[in-house]
Amino acid sequence: MERKVVGYVYESPSVREFTFVVSRDAEDVGVGDYVVVREPDSDGRELLGRVEDVRRDVHEGIKGEIAKASMVSGRPVPELDWTVVARVEVLGALEDGRLRDPRMPARPTDAVYRLPESELEELFSKGEVFLGRLKDSRARVFLGLNELITLHCAVLGMTGSGKSYTVGVLIEEMARHDIPVVVIDPHGEYTSLREPSHDRERLERWGLEPEGLDDVEVFAPPHSEGVKDYPITIDTTKLEVDDFEVLAPELSKRKAAPQVLEEVVKELQRRYRETGEKYSLEDVVEELDAQAKRARASGDVVQYQAARAVLRDLRPLLRYGIFDMAESPDLRRHVRPGRVLVLNLRGVPDRAQQIVVTHFLRRLFELRQRDEIPPVFVVLEEAHNFAPAGEERSSSKTALSVVRDFAREGRKFLAGLCVVSQRPGRVDTTVLSQCNTMIVLRTANPDDLENIRKSGEGITREALERIKGLPTGTAFVTGSAIRIPAFVDVRPRMTRHGGETPDVREIVERWKEDDAEEDLDLGI
Repeated sequence: MERKVVGYVYESPSVREFTFVVSRDAEDVGVGDYVVVREPDSDGRELLGRVEDVRRDVHEGIKGEIAKASMVSGRPVPELDWTVVARVEVLGALEDGRLRDPRMPARPTDAVYRLPESELEELFSKGEVFLGRLKDSRARVFLGLNELITLHCAVLGMTGSGKSYTVGVLIEEMARHDIPVVVIDPHGEYTSLREPSHDRERLERWGLEPEGLDDVEVFAPPHSEGVKDYPITIDTTKLEVDDFEVLAPELSKRKAAPQVLEEVVKELQRRYRETGEKYSLEDVVEELDAQAKRARASGDVVQYQAARAVLRDLRPLLRYGIFDMAESPDLRRHVRPGRVLVLNLRGVPDRAQQIVVTHFLRRLFELRQRDEIPPVFVVLEEAHNFAPAGEERSSSKTALSVVRDFAREGRKFLAGLCVVSQRPGRVDTTVLSQCNTMIVLRTANPDDLENIRKSGEGITREALERIKGLPTGTAFVTGSAIRIPAFVDVRPRMTRHGGETPDVREIVERWKEDDAEEDLDLGI
């Protein structure tokens, strides 16, 4: 398809912006269209831009004054002369298929061309990860695999924007390229990856077919009722006193409690060093219980109350069975090319989730440092809980320090991080700024938008305005994994999506049917 002239440069206040008057036969030019104009004195380089705004200007003169008077009096308005004007953000100068910094502003009166889909496809297909199509176009968009892993990425968007669905697409693409994936899944949304999608009709329109992933392993707490293939357990002997303090927030309320806990843990550690006898959280609880009984017998009220306070925190965690004498998954054995590991933490208290995330992220990092596992892509869902911004941090230790280390140093060892959050304003700025590719879905909160703007490159005020009103499943993508910032319609998933927003009416109808059956059984 040949290029078509859609107008002529009218004004060019800087190298990063120009305005053009749209030709009468090209008035379908709209926001989001990609256009080019020759860069002056550049040996054929072209300025590539995206239309950010379109307006109609009424010509001044007698007709305009008559029109205003007619509107005020309610009489028929005479036909007006008007011009369509488009404002363009210059993304860069195209040279040998690459985008460079522009050197000269567009020259007024020069012709502006709209890029045909064939050229758009060529610009956006230089990658391995098929994300979707340019919004309002059939041109496919691919992201760079190496850039996603070595320079990290973030998927951000409010609830219902298609955030987890988009992450599912990235996981499918990683598995297709044999990259192992580890998913930190606080809500159990990714346990359906081995099942094919039910949306065959939509997939066919994209030239795709429903297909579950072959190699998915789901880990969950031993006593949980959720989907799992293997248990999640942590070798309690590897926990430090600080870790137990996260599990027992009551420590801060009782003066002697930290000392009581430290004595118990250090005694069990001493026995382990001397005899090799491992211990679990149950052993810690039994030892604390014995300490409480001794304190009560001796009349030491302070020690007794301190031990009981710690027990109140630790005892409820026993029912999850996470803190045992062995570690599962054994990451050295389970992280294999093309395999997806889902750590399903649904129903696990936040303080226990912090320890699980800290432990396994640290372990993944250590194994990659020693090259004992393949390059890996780690998905951190609900990142605002594990890497909270300053004001959101609790007084207790969180996984923040290890997430920061992973974000800063992981890229050196081919350990990629995908930060996922519906509240980017509450994510630690150090972590978010390490994500060189941003995939931003609908977001409306001003604090969230401001943190996105500060952390990502190529995110203009105009782009932020459009992000507020994006339809579900459309994202603004910018950064190192994409050559040009773009609005993208994310492709349909081949696997079944496990994070659909529940339909309240359907659930109520099921309850009504169940009640009717129960009434029938009771003869009511």
